[in-house]
Amino acid sequence: MKSRTEARVEDYTELCGHMPARPLKFFKDDDGYGWLCDKNISPHEDLRTQGCWRCDEMAFPTGG
Repeated sequence: MKSRTEARVEDYTELCGHMPARPLKFFKDDDGYGWLCDKNISPHEDLRTQGCWRCDEMAFPTGG
């Protein structure tokens, strides 16, 4: 008889059509602000013009 306590792991990714997000990276500028950017940007150039988002301007959920 097969054990019923064994965890069942299934991948439903194809069913819901979820595509993984693009790779992002966190940077901190010289003023101490945090920025969420695409992974391949240049941290020495203007972050906003490269399409980065300043974290204090974004609404993050508290989670939990």
